[in-house]
Amino acid sequence: MRCGRILVAAVAATLALPTAVAAAASPVQTFVTFDPAAGEFPEGVAFDKTGNLYVSLLPASQIRRITPDGTQSVVADFGTAGGAGPAGLAVAPNGTIYAAEPAIDLQTAQTNPDKRGVYRVGRDGTPVRLPGTGAIVFPNDLRLDKHGTVYVTDSAGGSVWRIPKGGSAQLWADGPLLAGTGAAGAGFPIGANGIAVLREEVIVANTDLGALVRIPIRRDGSAGTPSVLVSSPLLVGVDGLALDVHGGIYAVVGTQNLVLRIDRDGSITTLATAAEGLNQPSTAAFGTGRAGNKTLYIANFSLFSPAPTPGVLTLEVGVPGRPLP
Repeated sequence: MRCGRILVAAVAATLALPTAVAAAASPVQTFVTFDPAAGEFPEGVAFDKTGNLYVSLLPASQIRRITPDGTQSVVADFGTAGGAGPAGLAVAPNGTIYAAEPAIDLQTAQTNPDKRGVYRVGRDGTPVRLPGTGAIVFPNDLRLDKHGTVYVTDSAGGSVWRIPKGGSAQLWADGPLLAGTGAAGAGFPIGANGIAVLREEVIVANTDLGALVRIPIRRDGSAGTPSVLVSSPLLVGVDGLALDVHGGIYAVVGTQNLVLRIDRDGSITTLATAAEGLNQPSTAAFGTGRAGNKTLYIANFSLFSPAPTPGVLTLEVGVPGRPLP
């Protein structure tokens, strides 16, 4: 996920890309469209267990709930958070929404330390910042584990933070594999970005490095030594991640207009491109309930496109997504 100039120049130069494995993917369909004139650009997507989709919109600075039949409602307004709006989203089993809010100014790409952080959104729609999360320089994406612990990426700080249920944020993992290189020309590095959490490991997308990084979770909950799971020019500009039940990783590469599947042997399959309507996509999530758990829902961000087409697209992948915790 990314904001401001983060998208502008991550892959401006022509890359000598390896040939991706051809895939017979189902056609990409449009689930919902948004109004660019109203500042409705979808950055984060997440599902609850009953099939409702939650979308963060910026610079409208809203979180909307979209039912399986497409009915929309505003569930939270982040206008008081001092930025363009929240990025990554996650929904707890009880329906509580968690949002990564960088509180970024889209013109200067600066974040507001008084407002940035991870927010919990209650049923009344009020966002409440979690303790200690103001120290996260650029909170970008986040996931929950089965214990209610929140893991959140810091794209500018090149790190992953951990927030125990009911506790304060703690720096959990950092190092060169999570740091960015500054190649995007945004004024700060874009390292750790999309994130996925399993029982024994955390997988992090590094945007600048074009790599997926594996971080073991030790028995005491501390982070093991990060290592590269896969690296490829196809992954330069990688953003959000989703997982299927077989361990397949679905990576959204916004600057190259790609949705890729990465298998555990490192092979990469291209599932969708700009030819199917991708326009600076930011992330994706598997549907639940009536939404269909073999359907990937893709946020078509397109904020910096000369011809924006903001919306949520769907792609049938034929494999169920990993169940929510």
